[in-house]
Amino acid sequence: MAHALLIIVLLLSAAGWPQAVAAETQTDTDWPTVIAQLQQELYRRPGHAYTRQQLAIAHNNYGVGLGDEGKWDLAIQQLREAVRLDASNAQARNNLSRIHLNRAHDAAQRHQTQEALQAIDEALALAPDLAQAYALRGEIQYQSQKLKDAKTSWQRSLELDPAQAELKKRLDQLTQELPVESGFERLPQAYFDIRYQEDLKWANGFDVRDVLLEARREVGSDFAYWPKHRLVVLVYGWESFRALRQETPEWVGGQFDGKIRMPLPDGQEQVALVKQILFHEYTHALIHDLTNGLCPVWLNEGLAEYQGRTQLSAPLTQLVDAHRTERLIPLGELSDQFSMALPADAVALGYQESYSVVRYLTERWGVWRIRRLLKAIEEGRPWETALSDEYRLKLATLEKNWREWLPELLERAP
Repeated sequence: MAHALLIIVLLLSAAGWPQAVAAETQTDTDWPTVIAQLQQELYRRPGHAYTRQQLAIAHNNYGVGLGDEGKWDLAIQQLREAVRLDASNAQARNNLSRIHLNRAHDAAQRHQTQEALQAIDEALALAPDLAQAYALRGEIQYQSQKLKDAKTSWQRSLELDPAQAELKKRLDQLTQELPVESGFERLPQAYFDIRYQEDLKWANGFDVRDVLLEARREVGSDFAYWPKHRLVVLVYGWESFRALRQETPEWVGGQFDGKIRMPLPDGQEQVALVKQILFHEYTHALIHDLTNGLCPVWLNEGLAEYQGRTQLSAPLTQLVDAHRTERLIPLGELSDQFSMALPADAVALGYQESYSVVRYLTERWGVWRIRRLLKAIEEGRPWETALSDEYRLKLATLEKNWREWLPELLERAP
């Protein structure tokens, strides 16, 4: 989440310069040239307070522009100079704190935790009451499974800004999770931070670490992406998972919300089902990273189903019935099919139909084209535009071709 930075209006009194520059035109200004000319003026008149103040404003505005481009080091350099030149300029100081916070958001999104936390500390050093900084610190701590620290950070954020309704809900959820998850056992693994309920009974010979490494290898190969950060994986007993996720329907076999969460099925002998769930949720983790969370729901779920079904291929019962009765969901409406308020059969159709579309795309063009599609989505292109760019297909054409191909898949399906 970006935070607003303020461009300060610059008044210039030197001969031939405009008397005022409107704030909305600041992005068109050549700030390095303005700064150089003001520096020359200050050199000629070293004690001239007004020129010094205008130079500080120019550094501020240049820093804001650099921050908008994500050039954090250069932006911070300019804003620090603005504060040095005019310590009374509260807005420049506030902008500097916001630049540090925006940098922290960027680093956190790229899983560069230490860089993010350092930037948050620098933001708070300038603005100790910055509620968003405590909220972000809590988010980083929460995703790292440092639940007590996250609770402290979120409580402080809410003290500073009680109007954060969504954060209040998340704090309430964390408060419920804390007594359960703080007692989890840990399994050492280089790429995963695996935690599980102490009294779980695993199937003989089953090691969740082996499954996750297999998912990392096989799913990662399809997406050409192997995360360097450690992903938190939480394995619950069935009752504990339902108690903590009371709003979650019974048909949900696992979740990814920055962490992989899965209940161990009642029948511990169902190793294939456990593998299917872990492959499914691990795929969500990769897609989140690869698209910055911008992937359409149906495509996200379809890709996760595609990978999960490599471990356990369940019948396409609802898809067969929908095809037979001409009740297939239009692709433009498919993402709406994953609402937790819908009946289980309706959601199952959403999963199966999404899977079949992904299956069509991969069989027709290969997995590598999916990688290009995800990259286009990550770049900010609307997904239908990305589809047209990468596949040379309009959505209506894709739907027509997929519907014509679908009977072939259903004939092969178990």
